[in-house]
Amino acid sequence: MDQDSFDKRNFLFFLNYTKTLSFEDALIGALTVPSSWDAVAEMVRTARQKDAFVRSIDKAQLYIHVPFCGRICTFCDCSKVLLRKRAEIDAYIKALAHQMMLLAPLHKGMDADTILFGGGTPSILDEAQITAILDEVDKAFPAKRRKILFEANPSSWTASKLAALSTRGLYRLSVGVQSLDEKVLKLVCRSQTRKKVLWCLKSAQKAGVPYVNFDLMAGLPGQTVSSFIDDLKTLIDGGATSAHIYPYCGSSPRKLCSLGETVPEFFKRRDDMLNAAFKILTAAGFRRKGYDAFSLKGEGGRNAYLNLDTAIAAFGPSARGQFPGAVFYHVDENSTVDFTRVDACAQDFGYVKSHYAVLAIFYGLDERAFFRRFGVSLDQHCGEGLQFLRQSGLVALSKGVWKYSGKWEIRRLHEFTSLARILFGEEFLSRLQIRFRNQYDPRQDYSKGNSLLRTYADPWLMNLYYQLGF
Repeated sequence: MDQDSFDKRNFLFFLNYTKTLSFEDALIGALTVPSSWDAVAEMVRTARQKDAFVRSIDKAQLYIHVPFCGRICTFCDCSKVLLRKRAEIDAYIKALAHQMMLLAPLHKGMDADTILFGGGTPSILDEAQITAILDEVDKAFPAKRRKILFEANPSSWTASKLAALSTRGLYRLSVGVQSLDEKVLKLVCRSQTRKKVLWCLKSAQKAGVPYVNFDLMAGLPGQTVSSFIDDLKTLIDGGATSAHIYPYCGSSPRKLCSLGETVPEFFKRRDDMLNAAFKILTAAGFRRKGYDAFSLKGEGGRNAYLNLDTAIAAFGPSARGQFPGAVFYHVDENSTVDFTRVDACAQDFGYVKSHYAVLAIFYGLDERAFFRRFGVSLDQHCGEGLQFLRQSGLVALSKGVWKYSGKWEIRRLHEFTSLARILFGEEFLSRLQIRFRNQYDPRQDYSKGNSLLRTYADPWLMNLYYQLGF
């Protein structure tokens, strides 16, 4: 390998090594800098003036982050705070309303018909607070019809909350189960009962909610393969129409493993659970619809941040929003009452095309389809990058289709997700080199810096591995 190729590979591996970048964060998040909503608006206006692709985006999904929790689960890596008094929520709602009015002009005339509540624990809101937030949404983002996707913790979900949301367009209720095993729940600091979980599913069905989902985690401390299978079958019998199965991930062996368990034993236990889940869900008529999603009725589980035809207007602490081809932004995560602080970075159409190419390669990136969608040839946009991946043995070309060709194993998949960043181009990578100039040491071989444990502990990579490996 010549020095130039080694230097490129080394820096690409470094980007994974830092764990600052991931495709979940739309990659460009590493280049965000302190900004303002006025600057974000100017980025969108500029992009709309010069780019037909940005002008073609006419849909927006609203994401509302509710950071409060009644107790903190040990497995959760989401942005959250322990609720001390209910008045904190009222102050938070006022801050949300202010942020909505700041963002609304960016999406004027766009169809903002979908609202996703995430957390934290959205179901910690009472009926009046849910109604107040939705009223503020209606003021800032008027729409003829709404689809509300809401995440609920069984311990804080009630019939009155279900009724309040159903009258406003509840489309999917996602029940955060994680486990039905009392011993496991105690180990991860979670409280709920099997009876309450099943009531959540049945009552939503009875209320006519189109999609009723459960979240289940594989590999939790104290969880056995047999208890996981029993939980899964119970939830399927409970009438859910979709499921999200998440591989439990942690940052250290102590967090990953049960008492007395070795790391290889943990990997096998988690693998056995996820393989069993695929077989059981498939036999029950569910079909995979995303990295971790299964559905009976056809609804997809696609990550909204990977949908490059829709803008995401994001509200609340740590919320990430984007206007594809214009801007990526990240709301300050250290406050629940001041959302005027924002980090932002301008995108461009080249980023959108590269983002599409990196992910499409897993399924087969058709050169003709790329041209039809973007009006430019794949070779013109990222031909050198594709050749770099081809020489690395990670992609192959067959009948005009580029496809991942590495062996389907964690180490090889990690190599692809590291090196595929070459498709974003020299200019983009140069900006990242400047961004990380004080952290990157070209004398260190970063290809050897990611242990098997660290790779297995990465949620995005593990979801990808289990989705495409079956």
